[in-house]
Parts: sequence; structure tokens; C-alpha cells
Amino acid sequence: MSVFVNINPNNLADRIHAAKEKIIYAAPGIDEVIASAIINISRNIGINNTIVILDVTDCVIRYGYGNIDGITLLEENGISIKEAKGLRIGALVYDDHGLIFSPTPLLIEAGGKEADQPNAIIASPDQVKAMIDAIAPSIEQEDLFQTIPTPEIGQSEIGHQQIQKVNNSIQANPPQKFDVARRVQVFSTAIEFVELELKGCEIQRHTVAIPADLLVGKADAQTKKQLKAGFNIIEKGSPLSGSSIRNQLNELKKQHTRIIPKYGHVLLKSNKSSFNEAVEGLKNQISDFQEEVKKELQNEIAKAKDRLLNMLIPAVTENPPDDLRSQVINGKPSEDQVKAYIDIRLSAIFPTAEKLINAMSLSCVFKAVTYETISSEDFQKSIREVYPLINWNQMFEEYDAARESN
Repeated sequence: MSVFVNINPNNLADRIHAAKEKIIYAAPGIDEVIASAIINISRNIGINNTIVILDVTDCVIRYGYGNIDGITLLEENGISIKEAKGLRIGALVYDDHGLIFSPTPLLIEAGGKEADQPNAIIASPDQVKAMIDAIAPSIEQEDLFQTIPTPEIGQSEIGHQQIQKVNNSIQANPPQKFDVARRVQVFSTAIEFVELELKGCEIQRHTVAIPADLLVGKADAQTKKQLKAGFNIIEKGSPLSGSSIRNQLNELKKQHTRIIPKYGHVLLKSNKSSFNEAVEGLKNQISDFQEEVKKELQNEIAKAKDRLLNMLIPAVTENPPDDLRSQVINGKPSEDQVKAYIDIRLSAIFPTAEKLINAMSLSCVFKAVTYETISSEDFQKSIREVYPLINWNQMFEEYDAARESN
């Protein structure tokens, strides 16, 4: 008889049904196949000869070590469940036979069913006895007056309140279907999406809205509402414009990512380390740029404001807005008053260099691939086109295998 064997819920259930005297089942979780087998055999051998030890937590169910239906099925049929927090190994004793097995977390893999994919060891008679002594010493107790040793695991019973708490958590936030999760993992180890957003560095794009009444004076309200005029704070091509930062960002994207229409920029995870270094380097350059332009930028803002002020003086002098007229004697402002008035109005709308500089930033957000994305034929076609040197056929074959494993 082989020592290394493959087990799954169905052949575990077969072994449980073969019991004549006792069953001891210890594992992280349980599903309804194994739970049903335990319930059925308990009616023949007695509940007192049926020992079940689990780690009843929602994370166990989310990992795919079992499901809440298996747990509630045991409870509804009067099978006591004892607790073993953090248990991640499995053991089954049925009469004088036993198994030590590795439970399959379905979130990670479907679990092999072939004989050449062993996940369990047949326990020897000595190992079976050792497991009984460690897990359920009371099950073979013959002398009623003999002191029963404390079991190593499963010392306390799990109550209804704890089971209900886990059930509520699962119902409120159900775990993702495990076959779907495994398909996504095939690709999430290879690629992810990334969003890079540069803010505030392209100062040449920053404009101020010129108050309409400074342009048209006493024009009617509808005309003022329709009139929109903007003024660039920094001239295009100026060394202070920040266009060099944008150019460096574009080069970074070109070097480290590929763009897939409708999906965005995709990054190979194998290149993520060098990508992150490049992003940090660009952030440092933004910091250096902020320091370099701080003083000159304030001067440029002042010059831009003066240019706009001088441009507006003739129009405001010829046709003063009502707001200006109400602030001077006889409603006729002097040249100095016009200039002072425009200066006050422009000072309210022109930003300071500090404000512009503090708004400069580069954000980087990574996003995992989704099932919907990798299922798309457009995406599958595009990823092959942007990374033609990678064997995506093999990747999609693994994806299809994960899809068919259930």
C-alpha cells in the first residue's frame, strides 16, 4: 500500500463511511460533503464517538478550506465542534486507520485529483494512536475513574454564537468564487495596471479668469455672463513652465509601461522595481524644480500681473465699472484710482508662487487585473500586441486550465 496518496472531499467521505467504531476529523474547515458523511456515520457509531475539530473563522472560509454550509450542517444535526485556532493541517482517524493531509485552500488552487498528485500520508498504527492521544484521549477511555489527559487541540467547544457570527460575516461579504479568483491570479502575478497623474507642474497651462466688468465696464449682465477671458500666468516655453517635468513623465511611461486602449497603462510586475525607482527619481526632480523656481516664479507672476494691469487701464478708464464708480467722488476715477482698483481686483485672482508650487505632485496608483478584463478578447489581443516577445499563449492556457478545474 502506498504511503503517499491523493485525497479529496469525496474519498475522505468514503473513508469516513467505512468507520465502525470512531471518527476523529481535525482540519481548518469542512464542506458539506465531508460534514454529511460525518453526520451519517455518527448515527451508526454514536455522537460520542464522533470528534470534529475546526478553526471556525471567516478567513478560513475565505481561503477556501471549507464553507459555512458544512459547519452549520454539523451544528443543525447535533455534532459538537471543538476549536483549534489557526489549525492548517488535516488529520482523519477512522477506527484503527488514519490520514495526515494537507487541506487545499481553494482560493489558491483547485486541488489535484490524480494519484500522482499526493497531498496526504497514510498514518502508521503508532501514528494513529499518537493522534488519538493528542486529539481525543477520552474516546478510548475505559476506566471511568482514570484521569483524562488534556488534548493538545480542541480543548473547548464552539458555541452557536461564534458560528452565527462567522455566518453573518460571510453573508454580508461573500467570498469571491474560487475558480474566478484563481483565474485572476494567473495574470496578477505577471501584470498590473498603473495610473500616473502629474498635478500642478505645467504652470504654463495655469490661467486666471479676467473679471468681465474690467473688460466691458457698464455692459449688461447677460453680456458679462457670456464673456470669458483667460490670461496665462507664464508664457509658453518659459523655463518656469514645467514642461520638462511632463516630458520626463512621458518618457518614463514609454520606457516602463505599455498603453492598451480603453484599459490604460499596463506594467510587467517583473519591471516594477525599476519602475518604482524611476517614479521616485521623478518625484525628487519635482522637489528640486519647486526649489529652483520658487523665487523666479513669484517675480514672473508679478510681471504677468503688471502686464495685464497695464493692458486693462485704458478700457477701465474709458468705461469704469459701477463698482469702481461707487468708490470714488463724483463717480469719475483718476488714473491712479483706476490703477489701484485694477491692482486690488487682480491681486484677488492671481495665485502666489507658494500656492502653485505646493500644488505640484506626482501620484502613482496600481490596480490589479480583474476577471472581466482578462476575459475580454480585446484585452487578450492587445496584450499580445504590446508585449509580442512574451508567450501569452502559455499564460492563457493556464488561465483556461484554472477556469476548467472546477
